[in-house]
Amino acid sequence: MEANPEACRRIESMGLAHHVACLDATDPLQVLETVSTLTQGRLADVTINCVNVPRSELPAILATQEGGVVVFFSMAVQFTTAALGAEGVGKDVQMMIGNGYVPGHAALALESLRECPALYDWFCQRFSSQIG
Repeated sequence: MEANPEACRRIESMGLAHHVACLDATDPLQVLETVSTLTQGRLADVTINCVNVPRSELPAILATQEGGVVVFFSMAVQFTTAALGAEGVGKDVQMMIGNGYVPGHAALALESLRECPALYDWFCQRFSSQIG
């Protein structure tokens, strides 16, 4: 899920996702309808919210099936809003807070660049002007 059409096209062209939904992650009904359509009504087992804008809590919760897990990995998340939103819509999901560190994350990131030429090319295009 990505709001920027250019980023959606790039993700699609790299083949990094089964589905790319170009939409506003703060729109609860659009997110619910899109995820429901893509999953034939099952919704997501796990939703990882790393959106850097406010008001994405409820859409992430709605996109997740009953008993599923929502991982909030953004400083823009209002955890009170998430808890009250889940209660308000009657959704039983496990909500977790990502803490920003996972052992081995740097090695995984570098290995991902090595294994995926399209991702490596994008990375070089995106950051080469900032490196040298």
